Amino acid sequence: MLNVVQEYLNGTLGYTLLTKKHAISDSALIGKWVNQYKTFGKDGLKRKKTNKKYPLNFKLDVLRFKQDTSASYKDTANAFGITEPSIIANNVRDAVIN
Repeated sequence: MLNVVQEYLNGTLGYTLLTKKHAISDSALIGKWVNQYKTFGKDGLKRKKTNKKYPLNFKLDVLRFKQDTSASYKDTANAFGITEPSIIANNVRDAVIN
């Protein structure tokens, strides 16, 4: 992953060409890696062995921030140090359903 991110950041190739060069199934994955690297450094590219459990108050703070600022899921995740923006989308969905 890191070599792909570094190639992209060096301006050598774009997402589409890197996808083909490294046989990656989806160019959006490279965008995700680049965002995680820019936000969290090399730690953002490490594979997580377990799912992190967030306390309810933390989840509520994240949801309030998203609602109050109209920030994207990605920007909200970055603001709170969450590496996977889909976690926030799931929490929004769960809050609406419950």
